[in-house]
Amino acid sequence: MSGLTSFIQNFDFYKSVQVDIRQKTAAGGAVSIVAAILMAMLFMCETASYIQGTPVHSIELDDHDNLSKTAGAFWVNFDITFPSVTCDHISVDVEDRLGSRIFDISKNVEKIPLDAEGAEAAMLPDEHLIPAPEGHVSMKEIQEVVANKDIFTRSNDSVMLEADNFEEWVNAHEWALVNFRVEWCPWCQMLVPVWKSAAAILSKRDAPVEMATVECTHHMELCKKAGVVAFPTIKLFHFGNHVPPDYKGKRTVNDIVHYAETARDFKNEAEKAGANVTSTHREDVGCTVVGHLFVHKVPGRMQFSLKSDQHTFNREFVNFTHQVHHLSFNDVPETESEMEAIMLDHEIQDKVSKWLSQVFTSHTKHTTHEHYLKVVEYEYKNRGFGYARANRIYEHSISSHSYATDAHLPAVKFHYDLSPLQVTVEYKSRPWFSFITMVCALIGGAWSVMSVVNDVASTSGLGKALFSDSKTMAKTLRDSS
Repeated sequence: MSGLTSFIQNFDFYKSVQVDIRQKTAAGGAVSIVAAILMAMLFMCETASYIQGTPVHSIELDDHDNLSKTAGAFWVNFDITFPSVTCDHISVDVEDRLGSRIFDISKNVEKIPLDAEGAEAAMLPDEHLIPAPEGHVSMKEIQEVVANKDIFTRSNDSVMLEADNFEEWVNAHEWALVNFRVEWCPWCQMLVPVWKSAAAILSKRDAPVEMATVECTHHMELCKKAGVVAFPTIKLFHFGNHVPPDYKGKRTVNDIVHYAETARDFKNEAEKAGANVTSTHREDVGCTVVGHLFVHKVPGRMQFSLKSDQHTFNREFVNFTHQVHHLSFNDVPETESEMEAIMLDHEIQDKVSKWLSQVFTSHTKHTTHEHYLKVVEYEYKNRGFGYARANRIYEHSISSHSYATDAHLPAVKFHYDLSPLQVTVEYKSRPWFSFITMVCALIGGAWSVMSVVNDVASTSGLGKALFSDSKTMAKTLRDSS
């Protein structure tokens, strides 16, 4: 047995040094601790890398989901702020190469009104959206007013304001209801007899509200300062201060008279709701539009434009400056919880939305903004932990430009086009022996490097001097205490 042991000892590559001639030092202990920490960190990093696998990219024809129930469709997610366009006037539209055209989409779309500072504006209670009760203005009163044909030629009951006397007049009256209009607007022309009749009835009833009209055709700057974008716009003032929001009720004598006579209650409710009733004019009331749309996987366009069934817009006043907080594409989720998981996954969102809250400003009048998006599908296979949970995401490139045109009203357009090719990212694990080899190399390399550091410290006396100084300092502190 001793002969076999002696034979094996001849192959010993790791010859031991006798314990009694080895010496432990403080410097060596410090180097050993650092070496142990370094080797542990390298081992954990290499293990995590082995489990996750190495990504291998390939490009192939996109032919997935041909048999699924949502084949040929995906979601467009967006979060965009328009600081100078109100929510009442923004329409979300979609059209594509298949001929599908949908206007003023409201499903899965939320519009959040903003005040001039960009904060969420206070909303008035829903009861202010209820129409006036029937018969608030009797038919007899209306007939008496209409019978007086002179009312449609004189302006005693509805004052015509100009830029020179506007502020003085609204400041002088406790309550004032002002109609901002233009001559060429058909909706404004239809409102004329209704407005004059309502003014005459309020005058007979001694209501605490004065009615006036501003002809924006001749006083564009005044109307722009008042924040008027669409015509007609009816605003309520209290001693010169605008009481938001603008009138949105029916344009009938009954409704306008009821609105004017309940102005005091309207102001009180606005103050309770936290609405701003102290600023003279709200010039930059805006809107944040958030939502997601179901669209076909074909070239198409998502557009934010102006809409109203009872207004005419003046492109001179339209400012479609906007800030894109988020815009992305993803497969149609099967459940709402799946959709929420995708939207809350920051790793996915960092990949699919690269807008970084970029602001696009309208520097001139009549400015339309167009964004061109080239969408590429990425499919992930065999992923380890630490990677996005979605099997498929859509990244896109962005090309934007703006231009001024008189051909149509300003708008914001997002053109999207899907690439016929997709990028497949497959995470392939390395062979187990490659992992073992790398671990041995890292640990051995760290051990060798730290051994060299220890030898240099011992040979130069740096370690001994350092720790002897530490001992001297500690002794001095003990003696002084």
